[in-house]
This record gives sequence, structure tokens and C-alpha cells, in this order.
Amino acid sequence: MSLAISIIYYLLLLLLFAYFVYHFPATSTSYASVNDPNDQVEELDHEKFYHHPVWSQRWHHPELTEEAFSKYQQEPWFKNAASRPSHQILTEFFPYNLPWGFIIYRTVYTPESEELWPIVLERIAETLKGGAMSEARGNETRVEQLTFKSHKDVIISDPHRWDTASIPQIRSHFVEYLRKLNQTGCPDIPRLACCLVIDEKSLRSIIKDERRGFLGVIDGWYNPEERYDSASYRGFMRVQLIGLWSLYLNLARNPMDMLVRITPMAGFQFTMAVMGRFRMKMGMNIPRTMH
Repeated sequence: MSLAISIIYYLLLLLLFAYFVYHFPATSTSYASVNDPNDQVEELDHEKFYHHPVWSQRWHHPELTEEAFSKYQQEPWFKNAASRPSHQILTEFFPYNLPWGFIIYRTVYTPESEELWPIVLERIAETLKGGAMSEARGNETRVEQLTFKSHKDVIISDPHRWDTASIPQIRSHFVEYLRKLNQTGCPDIPRLACCLVIDEKSLRSIIKDERRGFLGVIDGWYNPEERYDSASYRGFMRVQLIGLWSLYLNLARNPMDMLVRITPMAGFQFTMAVMGRFRMKMGMNIPRTMH
């Protein structure tokens, strides 16, 4: 009798254990693996604000409704800013490319990076704001303020998938995202021309220097079988923080491979032909990872 009771007891414990394993699976204290956001991509709708699946809800801003924007276009302060980049971002991309910004892949998940990551994102945002504000004329900054309010980056972050991910892995995922958006040619939307990557080296460089820290840039339209003007171009480069604003503006006009030219410094320094403030570094032999 006691043996039968013991067997029943242990069976109940086993069933209880199975219940908790099924209903409360083990997860990291900081992260849980999520579904691939590419599985939930919506096609671009030129009548709506841009949306990415990693965002919990579609972006909106009370100062950038269709009604408010129509009123701005009639105001002298808005018309007088027609030649400024911020004005062009608002008028050319409203509403389908707002909020504007980059798609950023995070590939470093060390304990130290957990503390530094918010600082890195803040410095990226402040750098882009500084770039926009530098285009203002005098005390009239309303257009630039509206532009910054309409900025929001897409952050792709999942340690189970992206920890120490390689450039080919990231490019493949980004290209799949573009395919699901039905993008068949290099677009004039900077967010869809390339993606940014922050690995451990990038993270440390940004923490060390809030102006000249760098990020990786991956060309989403790079074709290894295509011949480019630069024989060493491999669809990847590094851009300093101070170059992010210029990078965004110029990607709206040219594909990434057209933005660079080799300088006579052993082929390691690449600079923009259009805007001198845009400074990039790129190695002659691109590694599989940024590490």
C-alpha cells in the first residue's frame, strides 16, 4: 500500500513539474527570444505613416497630423525654409516615410553593454538632432524642431539571434525585409537603402567619443556579382556619428556605392564627394564580422 502511495506521489510531482515547464518556460532575465519581425511586415502604404513590426503601435505625433501639416505649408516660416534639408524631409516624405530614421541592428549583448546601450541610442539621437539644427537659419528653428520630433529609429535586438551576427547574416535579413516590402529597386528612402550595425567595437567607440565614434553601414542593394566604380567596395563601411545626418540626406539622392570615392591614403579612407563633413572608414578586406 505504501509503495502504491509513493508511486502516485512521484507521478503527481512529475505532472506538476511538466505543468510549470510548459506554462512558464525558462527565459533570460533580460531577454526572451521573439518571432522574426520579418514575418509580420506590411507593404508600404504611401497614405499612412511608416510602421515596422518591432514597434508595438503605429507612430503618430499631434504636431504632425495631416491637418496640422497642411496648415504649416501655408505659413511663411515654413515656406521660407524650402531650401533647408529638414523642410525637404518633411515635404518629400510625408506621410509614408515618417517617422524618418535608420534600421539599426544590435549585435553586442554583454553585461556591460546593457548599461551602455541607452547611452549609445541617446548619442545617436542627439547627433541627428544636432545635424538637423545646424541647418537652421537664425532663430527660426520650427522646421528643424518638427523634423527631429518626427525621428524614430527601428532597433532590431534579440540576443538569441543577433549576438555577434556577421555582416552577411544581417544583410540577408535586411534584404528579406526589403523583399517583403516589394522593393524591387534601390529606393529614395534612406531607411530602405542601408541598415546600421552596432557591435562591441562600435559601442565602445561611441562611448569613448560622442562625435567620432562609429557605426557599421550595410548596403542592402549590394550585389557581389556587379562591378562598382571602386574595386574594393564590398557593400559595407563605417560612418562616424557626426556623419549620420549627411549620410541620411545623401541616401535620399544616391545609392550607397555612389557616395564614396577612394582617397590616396592606401585605400582605407573613404569620403563623400558631396558633403565634406561626412567621413567614413573602410578596410580593403572586409571581414565576415565587424569584430
